[in-house]
Amino acid sequence: MSSSSNNIDNDVEVPEITTEAESISEPESFQSAPDPWDTKDSEFRSSLRRKIISFAWPCVAELFLVSLIAMVSLIMVGHLGAYAITAVGITNQPVLISVAVFQAFNVGATALVARFIGAKEYSNAKTVVIQALAVSIFTGTLMCITGVYFAKSIVVAMGAQEDTVAYAELYLKYMSVGIIFQAIPTAVSSLLRGAGDTKSPMRYNIASNIINVVFGYPLIYGFWFIPGFGVEGAAIASTLAKISACAMSIYIICTSKLPIAVTLKDKFRLDFSMLKRIMNIGIGAAGEQLVLRVGLILFTKMVADLGTVYFAAHQIGININSLSFNFGQALGMAATSFTGRSLGAKKPEMAENYCREIRRMGMVISIFISASFLFFGAGIARLYTPDAAVIVNVVIILRILALIIPAQNSQIIIAGGLRGAGDTRWTLISTFCGVFFVRVILAFFLIKVLMLGLVGAWIAVGLDQLVRSTVIYLRFRNGKWKLLRV
Repeated sequence: MSSSSNNIDNDVEVPEITTEAESISEPESFQSAPDPWDTKDSEFRSSLRRKIISFAWPCVAELFLVSLIAMVSLIMVGHLGAYAITAVGITNQPVLISVAVFQAFNVGATALVARFIGAKEYSNAKTVVIQALAVSIFTGTLMCITGVYFAKSIVVAMGAQEDTVAYAELYLKYMSVGIIFQAIPTAVSSLLRGAGDTKSPMRYNIASNIINVVFGYPLIYGFWFIPGFGVEGAAIASTLAKISACAMSIYIICTSKLPIAVTLKDKFRLDFSMLKRIMNIGIGAAGEQLVLRVGLILFTKMVADLGTVYFAAHQIGININSLSFNFGQALGMAATSFTGRSLGAKKPEMAENYCREIRRMGMVISIFISASFLFFGAGIARLYTPDAAVIVNVVIILRILALIIPAQNSQIIIAGGLRGAGDTRWTLISTFCGVFFVRVILAFFLIKVLMLGLVGAWIAVGLDQLVRSTVIYLRFRNGKWKLLRV
């Protein structure tokens, strides 16, 4: 990006921030008012909401349905017994820390694609796409080999009990193979969203998860001539789903009408200057993911040491929370894309106003979900397991979650906006403060010293989210993120 694209010019005409839907021009009052947010201009705020909803609804639909399907998958596994839920849960954090390696790089790629699209520098945007795909293939392959080779050592280190080690090892090997096929669609989804396309990722991610459920049931329990494979069947179905997502995402990125579409005429080579620019943003995201995943592994191990029943309840709680988390994540994606494209078009105040309105929408959704967890916790828990002991603990977790959700979604949304600006250093700082100094250390004290067990663990989760939300919001308010050059 040329240096001129980073200048701040508050007098230029408000740019169009478009999605696949019809674009909406900004109201005239926004162009003349010194602080448009304080004008309470209903037309201005309505136009923002329409654009946000147009961008975000495919993300919300995608992540909600994906989470719903993940719930169904875990419910199917859960009826095999608590050991099966624990075996699957034990492998989640090692897989996520592997995925985080290329996801962190994708943060930089998304921010740059959004900036280049906003500045209409389409050749640079396509260069970013090629670099992101190349890095995803390399890191996905590396993580696959590592996961398969060290599977048993990893699940034992995670705290797997004797009744789950064999199942967890087998499940992790399948998940590691799937990382290769997960890396590419993850990168493609990030790049498309950075360019404003949320519908294409929605389509292939939902389709692949439907494949997961369709194949999951017969492979887990058996059907007709197909024998039941139990936990291994769930792993096979998940791997098949990732392969299908990979194939569909490659087709989309090659046939898209967006200027980032890849064709055989493009030069598929590494551009080290562009890689450096991506990494300048991605390094903070990589640090954040490393801190987060290492912290969560330590936290998960402490919970796993409580026993199979408690860890099964913990895993169900995390799965249920993903519904709320994914609403925040979808709105965070919108914040990332709108912030990056607004800053690329030299409109920093527009970026701030998008983030504020997205956060407001997120709070409304959070209150609704919190109420659902409070009033319908027991019924939700019974969907997962008939085990009375597990159900009691899940209900307790959901009551704590009801208090956590507003802070959780607030920090997800605002952090998304900061990432769109390339400000990943402060998301790293907030994660380090929350995860290590609050979640891990406080959980150790509450579980090991005060003997509060699973309740103590989830109290630590709540305070972690509160600290992160506070740090992120203070950074957002000081406005320095609007001046960053990437």
